[in-house]
Amino acid sequence: MKLKEMTYCALMIAIIACLGLIPLITIPFLPVPISFQTAGIMLAGSCLGRKLGFWSVTLFLLLVAVGLPLLAGFRGGVGVFFGPTAGYLISWPFCAYVIGWLVKHLYRIPLFWRFAVANLIGGMLLMNLVGAGYLAWQSNLPFTQVLVSSLVFLPGDALKTLIVAVVADQLARHRLLPHF
Repeated sequence: MKLKEMTYCALMIAIIACLGLIPLITIPFLPVPISFQTAGIMLAGSCLGRKLGFWSVTLFLLLVAVGLPLLAGFRGGVGVFFGPTAGYLISWPFCAYVIGWLVKHLYRIPLFWRFAVANLIGGMLLMNLVGAGYLAWQSNLPFTQVLVSSLVFLPGDALKTLIVAVVADQLARHRLLPHF
């Protein structure tokens, strides 16, 4: 990995960590809070592409695993990977990879919509499916029940998708992204 790529990854890790400073929104009927850090995962895939996006999010999670309180609500440590949010966390690197892959391969779609579609599929759909699947398994509840409960995340995720699409679109248009 080149120094420039390492710098991009470090910057993305810092952005994801800073997004964790935004307070969590707790939901009474779900043990999984709403966090703005998922926008950082979308940014990683959109701005860095599949490879660097995947590695920056993976390194972020490794820092969390060794105990740094980088997750929203100042959470960290290996224990978060065994709690109700573990499925969402585990999906993050793969979501960044899928988003980066889609951004590259949806080249026939205008730039803003390319970012929006990639984040809808990789950020919203994949993340919520994996997270709800793990939560259903861990809590021993039917998958459909947990998935329906997870619909509460969709309005916020849609807003994050649009914000990330606007930011990534502007960065790409000004040639500030490594893969554009």
